[in-house]
Amino acid sequence: MFAQAGSIISSNIYRTADAPLYKAGNAVLVGFAIAMFPILIGTKWFYVHINNKRDKIWNSMTEEEKDDYRANTTDVGSSRLDFRFGH
Repeated sequence: MFAQAGSIISSNIYRTADAPLYKAGNAVLVGFAIAMFPILIGTKWFYVHINNKRDKIWNSMTEEEKDDYRANTTDVGSSRLDFRFGH
């Protein structure tokens, strides 16, 4: 299915009317590559922000509160306060 999806996408980017140099198709791909930079920077900022927010909450807790949180929380996976995203 991914091969078919790639074929459909490529046939819409690289058109016969644009052959043989495919200037418009290449421009579209360069545009996609340039558009990825803000997305990557935003994603990095998001994970750093979430980690800092959790650190602030976690570091304000006493050891007893941390132990109680670990024992009694209903948070699972990446929703836990003691989980940090690798970025």
